[in-house]
Amino acid sequence: MKKILLTLIIAFTSLATIQAQRTPHAIGIHFGGSTIDLEYQYHYDTKNFLDITAGIFDLDKGFCGQAIYNWNIRQWPDWTPRFATWKFWGGFGGGLGFYDAKDGDDGFFFGPAATLGFGFTLKDVPLTFGLDYRPMVAFNAGDDFSIIDRGFRNIGITLTYRF
Repeated sequence: MKKILLTLIIAFTSLATIQAQRTPHAIGIHFGGSTIDLEYQYHYDTKNFLDITAGIFDLDKGFCGQAIYNWNIRQWPDWTPRFATWKFWGGFGGGLGFYDAKDGDDGFFFGPAATLGFGFTLKDVPLTFGLDYRPMVAFNAGDDFSIIDRGFRNIGITLTYRF
């Protein structure tokens, strides 16, 4: 009886681990040239996912939130079959936030955003590491209408855990 119970526990633990890698949710962090963000991803399937980020804009001058719909453009599961699946992704969306600059460009900003990234997902652990470019055209609607060019230099690294 003890052997059967132990076998069932091991079987259910294995199934739970496999199921955890197939769930559609992921959380992570992005360190970029213009933003430091917490991110949440919802994977619709193996080809499409929504990436929602919120964080600091231009290091200490504002707050920004973005929502970008992404496509896994290409995947290479055979490059390193025991280590990871490599992938290339891209997408479009939008963002908004608040900007507080010393030169009078204070105010609410909004605009289109995009992503282009390359990275890998480990085979044994549902962890993704990537290098990406997340440009944003930020239209400032504060004191004076202007374009905040800090969003163009948002090259960074991302790390997400799928649960």
